[in-house]
Amino acid sequence: MSETPAANSTSQAGAVEKAVEWLADRHRKGWQVSLKRLLDELLSPTDIQKLGQLDEGILGAIQFNLTEWQLAEGEIQARGSNRRVADYLTGPSGPTWNAGQRDWLQQLGQRPLSMYNVTDVVSGVGITLCDALDGAATPIQVQERAGSRGLAPGMHLGCRVMRVGDHHELSGAVYPFSLLHGPAVVARLRATSEEFGHLPGLAHEQGLVLMALWLQQYLAPPPLPTMIDQHSGEPIVPITDHYRVLDWEVLAGALQGCSDVEGNRHDGWTRLLACSDGQSRPLAHISVGKKNDQIEIFYRTQIHADQGRAWFEGLTAGTVEFLTRKKVHPESILRQSKQSAAGLTNATNLSEIDPRELAKAMEELVHRTYANWANESIPALDNKTPLQAIQSAAGLERVKGLLRSYEVSEKTMAAQQGRDEMSYDFLWESLGLLRS
Repeated sequence: MSETPAANSTSQAGAVEKAVEWLADRHRKGWQVSLKRLLDELLSPTDIQKLGQLDEGILGAIQFNLTEWQLAEGEIQARGSNRRVADYLTGPSGPTWNAGQRDWLQQLGQRPLSMYNVTDVVSGVGITLCDALDGAATPIQVQERAGSRGLAPGMHLGCRVMRVGDHHELSGAVYPFSLLHGPAVVARLRATSEEFGHLPGLAHEQGLVLMALWLQQYLAPPPLPTMIDQHSGEPIVPITDHYRVLDWEVLAGALQGCSDVEGNRHDGWTRLLACSDGQSRPLAHISVGKKNDQIEIFYRTQIHADQGRAWFEGLTAGTVEFLTRKKVHPESILRQSKQSAAGLTNATNLSEIDPRELAKAMEELVHRTYANWANESIPALDNKTPLQAIQSAAGLERVKGLLRSYEVSEKTMAAQQGRDEMSYDFLWESLGLLRS
């Protein structure tokens, strides 16, 4: 369709309200049946009953979104036949519209409901969106004054992007997904594409899937996050083994003699794995501990830790003494953060830890976990590494959005845990990027 419509923010005003009023007046029964049919298609009878338990604000948002869908893609029984609502409204039998209103309704019928990654937010001004299913699509700058205040980088957003004069706006209905739900929704949409990609109604089908999953956020408990190490396919479980060093010289010599280990006592050592894609990825990081006669070995997964301990103790027999293993379960951090935010306390609440010590521990954990981040394949980047992704304009914006999302999450977690925020500058610097 043309990208230079006559609509502007003033001339299109009232188009949706007028359309709904006209349909309710002229085709009340058909309009009500149409909305009920959509709800039945999206939810089971049990879930429809649960809607009555939601608060008025959520119910209002649901009603608004369903209404816009019907105006854009629904059908209604009118004048003896089924008619596409958008075409019927703008056809000869519909109401009288000004040029902007007509264009707005036509765009509703032509622009699909799509899934986007929010990569940047300027509160009160606008947002930057990247197509969640097409990594090569050009990022879109959207003027969105009110809605931008409820969004943050890293979120997924279902919406219709409209052209208004020389800029883009959202149509009105938005489908925000939490950080826990978003990736799973994208996976479902990809699966829908594989199933229906050969059919002309793919965009319509994906829109229905998106709406159904958005509704489920309010009707079903959120899924627990699963953090996966992309190379090994194992769950990420940060593990640190602590050793007392009995002979530094022999230890350093043993590590120096390993072809897959690089580093030194001052900077620490890293054991690397040569991967089939030509990249080298860390299996373990070895550094001097809090006491000068100790070392700490950090692993990302349980398998890496178990195999790494056997390798290390076999290599350094007689030069070190094992002290303890500390394991951090990501889900426990999430639960403790929620408890802290709710003002709850218990024996393991993070709020009982000295904020400076907690900040230091978290920073060490992040630096170790993301030590090779720039060269690791990331699903959100279509399994490209950040260094590979930034070679294109679309990929660059997605990488920046990913970094901004880390920083937003860190700001929230630091506030909940009562500690200083840690910096992600080291990741920006690893890519040679300026924060923008």
